[in-house]
Amino acid sequence: MRIVYVSPNAQECWIDAALRPTKSLQQAVCESMPGDLIRLIAGDYTLCAPLVFPRIGCEDAPIILRGETGVRVTSNNNPDYSVSANNPGRDRFASFQLINVAHIRIENLSISRSWPSAIYIENSHALSFAGLDITDGTYAFYATGMATQAIEITQCRWVQDETMWRGIRWDDIHDGDRHPDGKAPFRYLNGAFFGADDISGNVLIARNDIRDCYNGIRMDVSSENLSAPIGTFNRDVRIFDNSFSYIRDNPVEPEATAVGWWIGRNRFYNCHKLFSQDGVRGGFWYYFGNICWFDSRPGPEGDEYNGGAVFKLGKGGSVPQPDFVSACFHNSFFLRQKYIKKGTTRGLINARNAIEHADPSTLPTDFMPADQPFFGDADGLRLSAVPPLPVTFSGDLANHPTYPAVFDRYPDVLHDPRPAQTPLFESGLAGRFNLRSAYQVPYEADFAIPMPDGTVWTSPADRWPGAITSGRQFMGPDFVPTDLDYIRSLI
Repeated sequence: MRIVYVSPNAQECWIDAALRPTKSLQQAVCESMPGDLIRLIAGDYTLCAPLVFPRIGCEDAPIILRGETGVRVTSNNNPDYSVSANNPGRDRFASFQLINVAHIRIENLSISRSWPSAIYIENSHALSFAGLDITDGTYAFYATGMATQAIEITQCRWVQDETMWRGIRWDDIHDGDRHPDGKAPFRYLNGAFFGADDISGNVLIARNDIRDCYNGIRMDVSSENLSAPIGTFNRDVRIFDNSFSYIRDNPVEPEATAVGWWIGRNRFYNCHKLFSQDGVRGGFWYYFGNICWFDSRPGPEGDEYNGGAVFKLGKGGSVPQPDFVSACFHNSFFLRQKYIKKGTTRGLINARNAIEHADPSTLPTDFMPADQPFFGDADGLRLSAVPPLPVTFSGDLANHPTYPAVFDRYPDVLHDPRPAQTPLFESGLAGRFNLRSAYQVPYEADFAIPMPDGTVWTSPADRWPGAITSGRQFMGPDFVPTDLDYIRSLI
């Protein structure tokens, strides 16, 4: 491995007890070869143009760009109003552009004011990003192209806009009728920590700190690819052990189609709607071992988009619905919002969660409605136990005053309810999710969760409801890659 030293002034520097020649960051990236370790010494690096990797690394000789502590990369450019929940494309700015490359790692950098993207990926694979501290941008990471797969993003941090949670109206970010031209003044914030269009998948997003942003993970499919076979795009996405805080819209939002999404052991703190299944085909989505709590309400005065929910469902009719099962199990929720507001779904297995609704009389004024329902209006929510993809709620522990009676309007959906009359957790408001002793009761039998390869995983009976048993977090099943032949045989 060749070590290439980089400094802000590209002069000789005293590094590791020797005076060594250094290159500029632009020169080092432009000249990079397989096996290079590009090592940035501490300092400020200002970019006037994107850094484009011109060559492919090798599996046993990747190209590694690594910063020492104190490396700060900035572009000092302004928000791009033409980018809002859309593909920024290779012609717009990104600090790093990885186009038609592979086996490249970028580690331990601070990136700021890189609009619209810090990292832009197109038709590339075997890429790894770790220890990046990113501020600003419509996207921290954006990926596109069917050849894009095998992306790992770990131990990174993104802060998009610290004023967004309480200082900006939701509909001043999301384009809509409220504005005469249909375009919101803060539309450039309608992005995500990881945004994507038309990528095949195999994405790992783990142990990241994602906060003060509009969306967490949002992956879409363009209109020209909607007719592709199920599983062609947005397949095998693992979202594990992340912290999502002050998310104004959705922490997890697949669009159009998604197969084999694993959302496990994350922490959701002050998030609007956790899991979106709105208009999404596919399935084998797993939500487990997550915890969710709040101590704040989003939006400035007059913002009506402050209710939120755990699930955001499709509206029915011609809106696409899941083709396969999904499972939400052994999560702990401390809520100010509804569990589901409206919409319809099929194939949802909701099991063994601990669902505590806060007592509004103990909270500051206007944190939540005094009569917040468990579900939204009966006319707006449709849940059915009719095969072949029935919806089932089984073994959930919940303290809402209407639980379990709220399920009377959904025949055969509810099984083995565990109603409670008091708070479930030590202190939901403080984020302490050990169950109170009265509710530390295991189950009488295991239960089965179908996997995306045709096998079945069994959840053990000895766990209590929710994500925590005896101080131990529920780990859930090991990741199982999607078997495309199997899932397509089910349609």
